[in-house]
Amino acid sequence: MDLGIAGKVALVSGGSRGVGRKAAEMFAEEGCKVAVVARGKEALDETVAAIRGAGGAAIGVAADLTVEADVVRAVAEATEAFGPPDIAVSNVHGPGPASFDDLTDENLIDAFQRMTISLVYMARACLPHMKQQRWGRLVNVGSGAAKEPPPGLRHMLANSTRAAAVGLNKSMANELGRYGITVNTVATGWIGTERMHEYVSKVAAERNIPPEQVLGGVTADIPAGRVGRPEEEASLVVYLASDLGGYINGEFINVDGGSHRSAF
Repeated sequence: MDLGIAGKVALVSGGSRGVGRKAAEMFAEEGCKVAVVARGKEALDETVAAIRGAGGAAIGVAADLTVEADVVRAVAEATEAFGPPDIAVSNVHGPGPASFDDLTDENLIDAFQRMTISLVYMARACLPHMKQQRWGRLVNVGSGAAKEPPPGLRHMLANSTRAAAVGLNKSMANELGRYGITVNTVATGWIGTERMHEYVSKVAAERNIPPEQVLGGVTADIPAGRVGRPEEEASLVVYLASDLGGYINGEFINVDGGSHRSAF
């Protein structure tokens, strides 16, 4: 299937691991020129080398998307290498676990900076070009917990601020659609990334049980009976950034094996 994005410039944040890396690789396979953005240089360099080794065009930019100057620099480096981004994927690691009693002004502000303000920085840096050419794609890799927070997990910080990001994306979609720009959220469920397995191991250690037991409890609640593969989510990210996905706008789409209980 030709997604119609060969030659486009795709900037993928959080692109050195997990779903972000798989999306970066898939964009390159579709013929995009890819700017991979991440905080850790070692994994970033390895990802860029892998894309280039497979025949793709890629650069790496070490940057923190919660810092506006870093976002501006990342877009500038992508522009210098390939031209301004036509596609921007925001994929920022969420805040740590917290219950209500753990909330402070400081960690709430930090969580909002990560989950919501980072999206503003990305859009602010990329939209002038997208508006001018009347074509652009903004895709946020979020979480299904923004709509249905799981009761068994102490993720008060992430759950509350991710919901704000969904409202932001929907509002931007309403404003930007007339420019040929779409804004969508891909809502992550349990996906078998390095980070997920690190989290499972941490929970297992806290409960003094094997990681397999923790994972078994997770998959028992998923209708698909398993965790997802990174490429299953990344393929939706790439599709939403394509010409074929151009009539999907302002949506929040779960990739969770059926875990989300609502029919709507």
